[in-house]
Amino acid sequence: MEFPDDFTNKKYGKGSLLVANPVLPDPNFSRTVVLLCNHDEQGSFGLVINRTAKLNASEMFSHIDILKAYNEKVYIGGPVSQSTVFFLCRSSRKVKEVDEICAGVYLGSNLETLETVYPAIENPEQNIRFYLGYSGWSGGQLAGEMEQKSWLIQNAEERFVFLDQEKLVWPEVVNSLGEKYQYLIKAPVNPQWN
Repeated sequence: MEFPDDFTNKKYGKGSLLVANPVLPDPNFSRTVVLLCNHDEQGSFGLVINRTAKLNASEMFSHIDILKAYNEKVYIGGPVSQSTVFFLCRSSRKVKEVDEICAGVYLGSNLETLETVYPAIENPEQNIRFYLGYSGWSGGQLAGEMEQKSWLIQNAEERFVFLDQEKLVWPEVVNSLGEKYQYLIKAPVNPQWN
């Protein structure tokens, strides 16, 4: 699948969205959007932001007092270490205890931090999301996937990360890339179906 010429000049790193090419063969990433949370010569780490888990949050967090009332969706952050829980929160005010990934979006990964952050976040049920596992690449691996045109790149924004309907995230981000990328939205998941 051909991409417009400007595609190869896009830079990526912490705070980028990796938008799966519709023909990406890995089912773990079919039409996903990954928020890249760390990227350096050692490798890359991110969270899929548009794939929900088939888990009940209130049961999953029943042993954590602060989350007993939390009854929102839980997301699959990626295929690696799915027993590990990460959280993203959004806030218009700086949240010191967690790592800012893009403007107003912060990453946390432990219960102690969550217990500090949760009461400080306005409407935590809408402004905190939990992710099981993560997406990871060893040093140079993501660069190789970029050469194969597996991913499109867009700057991360809170509006994409916290979009209410996860099935709309991928097409919304593709639309944000501009008119010359619109054809991708209609591309079949399997190119042999074309």
